Amino acid sequence: VVLLIALAGGWYLFSHRSFPATVPHVSDEEEVRRVVEAFGTKLQFVSLLSPGSERKADMELYYGPYVAPELLSTWFPEGAESIGRYSSSPWPDSVEVVSVTQAGAGYDVEANVLEVANTDEGVMPAAVYPISLHLEKRGNVWVIVSLEKGAYSQLPQRVTVNGFWECVPIKAGFPKTEECLRGVAVDQSDGHVVVDTALMSRAPVEY
Repeated sequence: VVLLIALAGGWYLFSHRSFPATVPHVSDEEEVRRVVEAFGTKLQFVSLLSPGSERKADMELYYGPYVAPELLSTWFPEGAESIGRYSSSPWPDSVEVVSVTQAGAGYDVEANVLEVANTDEGVMPAAVYPISLHLEKRGNVWVIVSLEKGAYSQLPQRVTVNGFWECVPIKAGFPKTEECLRGVAVDQSDGHVVVDTALMSRAPVEY
């Protein structure tokens, strides 16, 4: 009986013992990707049109953990080529990593900044522009040491335009043509929208 009690007690202690937690290994490439994606979530909090001191404070607060100090300092002056939010809508929502490539002791990253905007249908994708980054390890942390922006591109979207059907006027400096480029003169503005009826899914209607 004593032996059975001892065995039962031993089994209970063995089955309820605590093992040290194992920490999964994260590769450098995965960590670099995480840093870039985390940095992308902070872009909306830095207004590039803010006064110099406010802009600098926001960059230090939101970008500081991800961007090397020497690169960050080049973004502080007003009008400097930097990255962040230009308007209330659209605004940068996230960074989508396209590729991560080892380059010497660091990594080159190609990614896209995705912008969204408020619409009648809610928050919708609005624009995108590519960025090229290089990251290096400082101590135990990967930081962005260089960043270049590519061309800004609006995303295709459905719009409704009210106005008058017209031959769209040719902008100053463009060659004149006898051909009528069809479009819409937008109501209550001096805007003009070119319409390509050849892209319609059915025969154009009479306007």
